[in-house]
Amino acid sequence: MHILELIAENYKRLRVVEITPKGRVVQITGKNGQGKTSVLDAIWGALVGSKAIAEKPVRAGALKARIRMNLGELIVTRVISPNGTHTLTVETAKGVKVASPQKMLDELLGELSFDPLAFIGMKPKEQVETLRQVAKIEIDVDAMNAENAKDYEERTIVNRDIKRLEGEVAAITVQDNLPKVKVDDAAIIEKLNSANTSNQTAQAQFKAKQELGAQAGVAKNAVEDHRNFIEDQRRKVENLEAQLKVAKDAVTAAELALPNLEATAAEKQAEYEAAPAGELIDVAALTQQLQEAQLTNREIDKRTRRESLELQLAGKKRESETLTRAIEQREEEKAAALAAAKLPVEGLTFDENRAAYKGIPLDQLGEAEQIRISTAIAMAANPKLRVIRIMHGEALDEDSLAVIAKMAEENDFQVWMAKVDSTGKVGIFLEDGQIKAEGEE
Repeated sequence: MHILELIAENYKRLRVVEITPKGRVVQITGKNGQGKTSVLDAIWGALVGSKAIAEKPVRAGALKARIRMNLGELIVTRVISPNGTHTLTVETAKGVKVASPQKMLDELLGELSFDPLAFIGMKPKEQVETLRQVAKIEIDVDAMNAENAKDYEERTIVNRDIKRLEGEVAAITVQDNLPKVKVDDAAIIEKLNSANTSNQTAQAQFKAKQELGAQAGVAKNAVEDHRNFIEDQRRKVENLEAQLKVAKDAVTAAELALPNLEATAAEKQAEYEAAPAGELIDVAALTQQLQEAQLTNREIDKRTRRESLELQLAGKKRESETLTRAIEQREEEKAAALAAAKLPVEGLTFDENRAAYKGIPLDQLGEAEQIRISTAIAMAANPKLRVIRIMHGEALDEDSLAVIAKMAEENDFQVWMAKVDSTGKVGIFLEDGQIKAEGEE
């Protein structure tokens, strides 16, 4: 199916054009800004509708735009308002209106927007994206790439945790031959506290005994002093008869006091002898035992911490491996899908990064070969409506144009091409949105 006639009124820069193609290559020429690309956009807008209609579809000052295309079997008419609203009518050659016109056109359309020259000028990854659409790969590569990107990011975080945990594990050194469980240092502490309490009691008893001993000594000295005093008084009695009575009274008083003093001395001595001396407990061994127990327990705590970190590390490594396997599986699935893609040119392949022909990247091929391949792709993308649009035909030299014309003839295709040319001698020459002349095709 080809375009047998195109009428476009007030669409974008156009005033009115009526074109009846006479050959396989329809060249729309003129200076810049005269409406050349508006003709090609009118084809696309008439067929696709809302997704293809320009932002300002109606020429300034006009009330509406109208595009009518005769496709032989179908006649397509689309009327467009300045705000972009539009009506579509599709009739058969016999004048029967189609009930669901856009649905019919959608089934008819392939990739009419595929411009061979634009494809050549794309970056490698943009070419790959276009080929993915043309080949209609069954898998959702974008979704898989998004999943991979998500898993890459998650795996990066996991691997960062792995490095952190490895550093923490390496920083913890644990003694060999540690017991399985912690030493009960509470029992040792209890014994040590008991021993210290006993020692404090013993020290108090020792101090009390020393004080009692001192008191007994004082009492003994008092007894001795009194005895000496009695002896002195007795000597004075012999020497001082005059003082006898006084001396005798003193002796009598002293003798009366002596039993009490002796009793007190005996009582203090008995208390001294009966008082416990206080025996100290040696706590050095218990202190050493507690220090060793606490050191062992600290080492066991380190071992427990390290074992916990090792478990976390093992889990993170398993998580990283799972993410890696998921990414690799998606990559393999994508590679298999890309390898199995049905492309219109034998020898044409592509992966996620670039397209190649017989193993040579497309951007390294000669210009003629690039044009031949891209045109073949465009034709394969439009099997029903056999029309191709080229927006910048001035980029083609005579040889390249001849290649496209030959391929259009051999494959029963129609090529509509916008081309900057001011001579008025080439193709359908436009000026100010109207056909000024029709030159040689």
